Amino acid sequence: MFLWWKNRRTVKEQAAFLAALQPVLIMGRGHSGTRVLSYACTHLGIQLGTTSATGDADDRTFTRTIKKIACRNLAPRDHDSVDGKDLIRFQDAVFRYYTKIGSPQTPWGWKFPETYLIGAWVERTFPQARYIHMVRDGRDLAFKRHLTDDPSRQLGKKLLTHINAMGLPHHLQAALSWAFQVDRFDAFCAGLPDERVFYLRFEDLCLQPLALMQRLCDFLHIPMTGSCERYLARQLEAGKLAQYKSGDPAKIQEIEQAISATLKRHGYL
Repeated sequence: MFLWWKNRRTVKEQAAFLAALQPVLIMGRGHSGTRVLSYACTHLGIQLGTTSATGDADDRTFTRTIKKIACRNLAPRDHDSVDGKDLIRFQDAVFRYYTKIGSPQTPWGWKFPETYLIGAWVERTFPQARYIHMVRDGRDLAFKRHLTDDPSRQLGKKLLTHINAMGLPHHLQAALSWAFQVDRFDAFCAGLPDERVFYLRFEDLCLQPLALMQRLCDFLHIPMTGSCERYLARQLEAGKLAQYKSGDPAKIQEIEQAISATLKRHGYL
């Protein structure tokens, strides 16, 4: 049996409390630029519970819970068919996280890349959540390393096994892991109204940071700040784009063949 709030509110009361909230969720595969976006949002006054260099939520109990739920639930699910026990675990962890960051009345949320894999649990908990979906060219991601394409990590091993990529070279493991995660969240977003999902590409943010962040502010109904403008001017540069071009052309061709559908859907091919 789970232990709940110290004031002994019930599971149903906790769920009802969370359902009335409207968090802002930064959703994207790790190394997609979500760190920069996290701190840009912090400079807009959004409470994301982070002081770390990665921009991830500081609450390790909360983030470990997210990873564990992701590990157990890699098969597709909609929010009406989520595992009930994991839903309760998530709601307990996110309530504690919300309490730890001061129960803010101003915009709040979090960034933690593995949340990308548990959209159904988030949606079941927060039917008014707003999602910022960030995508970066999968060819760039294929030449980077992340725990979701690392077979020595629990989540990486489970995900790579799930997509039949365990025996492949790393550039294909990373590419297919990226495509799996992007495809999964694209399918999740297809069931949401447009006014609750803001889509952006890392490349567009680098090329037009102020215009894109102003659009995000309009989406969130909050004002742009000078602090955010200065942060973007310091952090974003076009040199971060298309880094894959310095890689082995043969590997790039293999990557493009493996994930062409997802690359095309997001305008990269």
